Amino acid sequence: MKARLEPQGLHYYCRKSGTHVLFDEIKTSPKNYSLAPRTVSIAITDECDFTCSYCYVNLQDRYLNKEEVINFCKELDKHGTFDIALGGGEPTLHPDLIEICETIWTQTNLGISITTHGHNLNADYISRLKGFISFIRVSIDGIEPIYSKLRKKPLDNLLPNLKMLKGNIPFGINAVINKLTVTKLDDLKSLFYEYDAFELLLLPMWHKGKFVLAEDDWLILNDWIKKNHSLLPIRVSSEAKKYLKLPYLFDSEDWYNDYGFIGIDKTLRKNSFTRDGLDIKKYDTFSNLLSDWRDSLA
Repeated sequence: MKARLEPQGLHYYCRKSGTHVLFDEIKTSPKNYSLAPRTVSIAITDECDFTCSYCYVNLQDRYLNKEEVINFCKELDKHGTFDIALGGGEPTLHPDLIEICETIWTQTNLGISITTHGHNLNADYISRLKGFISFIRVSIDGIEPIYSKLRKKPLDNLLPNLKMLKGNIPFGINAVINKLTVTKLDDLKSLFYEYDAFELLLLPMWHKGKFVLAEDDWLILNDWIKKNHSLLPIRVSSEAKKYLKLPYLFDSEDWYNDYGFIGIDKTLRKNSFTRDGLDIKKYDTFSNLLSDWRDSLA
């Protein structure tokens, strides 16, 4: 297991099982806190073969090269990051994704997840990834007809891939929550159980610098999570926390250094929605970068 020091105590993580253990009786000092964010998402490409209407990524045919991604991850591992999430765009379009995962898995102690629409997965691809990632997050906003309306592809094309994942690579479901999907979460829960997903991540939709949900929509979401949190593992995006009155979801999750994002432009940011960040190329060392990152968020 890998360990890091945080304000809440001594925190251990197992990348194979996904288990987190926090010893909150251990007192820690700010000068000893782990420097890097606990989780870092990396946009390895901004190419995508889907045309989802709500996508905020400026889609182009660009990639981070594998050496850059691997070097970023080695530095993050050294400075206390537990896990990295590879996304985009659509990460399965990156020509070196499997090699990147294999190298990071064998040369660091980082957990690895991939966020994908899932349609490019097949038996061969899954077998080559197996053993080199912790889990896959599949973006599914709802069952039909919602899925096709938002994703422009039929859900039936994806379902066989979910069956192939079962027993090979754990997968969770990511769902963008907007006015169309917020009232249909029971249908998504049924899909969750049918295909044996391990976690449901709810992502309230963001557009032009703000959430699109109205006050009534937030209440619907809040009530649904309150009703279902004991039935299945539910997470929400960190930026949505202040809109929900659900403290049991966020125990020990108030520290600013929980999450970071590295964009295709090689900036370290608070999240993927934020355009302001620190230009990694301007720093001689990652420790200086992460020190400035901590100071900028404190």
